[in-house]
Amino acid sequence: MTPPLARLLPRLLVVVVALSLRLGAQDATVSPFQWEYPDDEPPDSLPVFRHDFRPEFPRELRRTTEIGYVTEQVFVDDHGRASSVMFYASSPAFHDSLTKEQGNWNGDEFWRFRPALRAAKPVNALIHFCVVFNPASATAAGPEATPRLLVAHEVTVPGDIPTGEDGPGRSAVVWATVTIDAQGRPGNVSGVAPVLVPFVTKGLAKWVFAPARHAGVPVAADLRVPFVITHGEYGLAKDKIPPRCIKQVRPEYPISMRQSGMRGEEIIQFEVDVEGRVRHPFVARSLNPAFDAPALEAVSAWRFEPGRLNGLPVRATMQVPIVFALNLREEGGSDGTEILQRGDPTKLSDEVRVDVAPKIRFMVVSVYPYPDLLADKSGGADVVYAVDEQGNVVASRVDQADQPEFGLALQAAVERFLYVPGLRDGRPHRTVLRFHQEFHSDDLNLVGAEEFRLMRLERKHPERIAKAGGTDQPIKLVGGRPASFPLSLFGKVPGGSATVEFLVDEHGHARLPRVVDASAPEFGYAAVAAVALWTFEAPTAKGEPVVVRVRAPFIFK
Repeated sequence: MTPPLARLLPRLLVVVVALSLRLGAQDATVSPFQWEYPDDEPPDSLPVFRHDFRPEFPRELRRTTEIGYVTEQVFVDDHGRASSVMFYASSPAFHDSLTKEQGNWNGDEFWRFRPALRAAKPVNALIHFCVVFNPASATAAGPEATPRLLVAHEVTVPGDIPTGEDGPGRSAVVWATVTIDAQGRPGNVSGVAPVLVPFVTKGLAKWVFAPARHAGVPVAADLRVPFVITHGEYGLAKDKIPPRCIKQVRPEYPISMRQSGMRGEEIIQFEVDVEGRVRHPFVARSLNPAFDAPALEAVSAWRFEPGRLNGLPVRATMQVPIVFALNLREEGGSDGTEILQRGDPTKLSDEVRVDVAPKIRFMVVSVYPYPDLLADKSGGADVVYAVDEQGNVVASRVDQADQPEFGLALQAAVERFLYVPGLRDGRPHRTVLRFHQEFHSDDLNLVGAEEFRLMRLERKHPERIAKAGGTDQPIKLVGGRPASFPLSLFGKVPGGSATVEFLVDEHGHARLPRVVDASAPEFGYAAVAAVALWTFEAPTAKGEPVVVRVRAPFIFK
């Protein structure tokens, strides 16, 4: 018998603040800019904004009693043109608020700056600043206040210390209680894993607080603080200049989606080569997969001034957000997930009930099980799953499925979803959601024209499909993530294996993945869900584009 998901969810830590507060207004403030090369003399003046920059406090967090922040590392060249090098956020909601203020990145409409000056001449500069979101209790005016955050920094740890996330620039958020003395100096750190305490304590040396007040007098107080923990130092070398967009093609809203009016938000990652061309673009995050193809097509046509190191062109990796909205409405329409999410919140246990429901940030389309697609079987499935305080799916189970494969395919997709976490009393809180998916072969979101073309090719002209060893160059993966261990098998089996077969089309996209064998069905569909997001270097045979059949083994531990 599958245990209720609520049993899988640990209880939240409750913190009681022993201060009588007169609440003021929540606010978002921008810290002073800081020079990012501590071993080099800063210029005479750092860059300054050319425009009014007023980030707003996220509406969904208006009830929060805790601090939040976004840190940004921004390169500003000697013409005042800016490129975001790295950002970290204590909550996705705060980052989304800042993204709306920045606008959709397009190379020209990013933040505008006056450049740094040295000896009255404009120079390149790498700066760090943060946007701090203080709750109403941390008001800057009045006799009563909790500690107020003024400047925050991410905390870096060695690569052998787990953060909960893997990959360059990936981060995790951990909460700790910090004592802020009457002078605003941070002191004792508690409530965090002992292995992290030395790094958090060292990182706090860069933070700035204003002390709590009682009856108008500064006093010491404890404060719950979110720390963004990341591996290693990321950013630009002192003599490296990032690429700059010089030609941009606007993505087209898909005709097939216009009746729905849905909103699309994509994060596209790619390389810029030494000629300024976009190479190997892939979808790093997607709100609605129906917009993946037009986003990739548009970004592939962009051109850049290449990045430079010591004056010489170099390859560089970039990420850009792409927003789709009808009639240029910023909010667009629905993201489509409201139609699919079902469940009565009044029936949830008190332990997982929230005031503000989670908001989808990244979703993937379920892979239509290949045998059912060939047989033109249709039906639906429901998956119930838990979303934690970080917005990650941490437990799932198939609640109903017309075909077992539909349930497994949907479960594998849902386990890769990412959310802005739900809120309870203004704090991120775990909750349980239900997702329903219909599988019909005429659904273009599940099975597109390219899939049908390749199915006809397999059926009528299999000889035209090359083998992996018959291409001019070995098949090379350029985008995608590894398969995830199925959450439903955690604690039940120590590991497993699967083999997946799929086609790589002429443009390098993985198509029609299917399970060849698997030690458990869940491993097979977890592997298929991963493969569906992979991209490769476009394959050729004798110099001509070809479709290639590939088999990939997976080992799960």
